[in-house]
Amino acid sequence: MTLTVPEDDLRELEQQVRRALAAGDPRGLTVLGYGEVTLVLALETERGAFACKRLPVFDSRKRYEAYGRTLGQYTDRLAAAGVHVAETRLWDTALPPGKTVGYCVQETLPVKRLVSHLLHTEGRDWAEDFFARFLGTVHGAVSPSLGLDAQASNWIDLDGDLVYLDVTSPLMRDARGRELLDVRLFFTSLPLLLRDAVRIAMAKSIFDKFYTPRGVVLDFLGNLHKEKLAALVPGFLEQANARIEPALTAEEVAEYYKGDAAMWELIQRLRKADRAWHLKIRRRPYPFLLPPDVDR
Repeated sequence: MTLTVPEDDLRELEQQVRRALAAGDPRGLTVLGYGEVTLVLALETERGAFACKRLPVFDSRKRYEAYGRTLGQYTDRLAAAGVHVAETRLWDTALPPGKTVGYCVQETLPVKRLVSHLLHTEGRDWAEDFFARFLGTVHGAVSPSLGLDAQASNWIDLDGDLVYLDVTSPLMRDARGRELLDVRLFFTSLPLLLRDAVRIAMAKSIFDKFYTPRGVVLDFLGNLHKEKLAALVPGFLEQANARIEPALTAEEVAEYYKGDAAMWELIQRLRKADRAWHLKIRRRPYPFLLPPDVDR
C-alpha cells in the first residue's frame, strides 16, 4: 500500500516552516521531536495524521535526487535484512534559487508504543523480551556495509512487531568503507568556516559505531542514560554479552555516553553561535530551527 499525503497540505506545512524561520520562532508548528540534525513536524489532514521530517536544504536538484536513490536503496536493504521499516514517502518542493527542500513522511504511529516510552511504562519482563528481539534484529542486519542508528526512540512496538522509524540518514558504505550518504549535507547547520574541520574530526566517531553489532548496542545502551533509563543497563548487558565480544561493561557504556553527549553539546554550541551571527550580524533569518537544550 502506497502512502498518500495531500500535496496541498505538505506545501502549506512548508510555508509554515518558512514563516517560522523568518520569525526565528517555531511557535505555530507542532513539533513531534528534534533529531540531532532535523526536526519532525505533525501534519493533520483529512486523509489522516502524518509525521514529516524536514531534511536539510539541498543546493541542487541533482543532489536531492541522489539522496532519494540512496534512501530507497537503504530501506530496501534493511527490509531484505529483516528490519521492518515504517513506510516512508519522500516529498519535495523547490526553493529559490535552484534549491530543493525535502521531507521524509510517515503515517503517525501511536506515541505510547515508542520503545523509549514503553521502557518506562512496561515491566522488566517486557523490557527483557524487547531487548532479545532487538538483539536479534541488530545481529541479523548490521554489517560493515549496512548500519543502523538503533536507539530506543527510533523504534515502535506494534503488537510485538518492532518497526524502525528513522531512515533519514541512510547508513551504507561502499567496499572501501566510504559513506554513501552525502555526509556534507548533514553538516550544513554548522558555521561555514568550521564545517569541513568538524566533519573531518567527528564524522568517523559519529558513524563508525553504527556498522558493528557491538557499536550499535553500545550506542543503544549509552542513550538509555539520556532517556533516564540507566537502571536497565545491567540487565541488558547480561543479555548483550551472551552474543557480543569483547564483552561490554557498565563503565564503558557510561564513558561512551559521556563522550557522545559532549560531542553533540559542542555541535549545538557551534550552531547557536552561527544562528547569532546570522541574526545579529548578517541581519537575515537563520535557515534552521534548532532543538531546545537537551538534558543529557
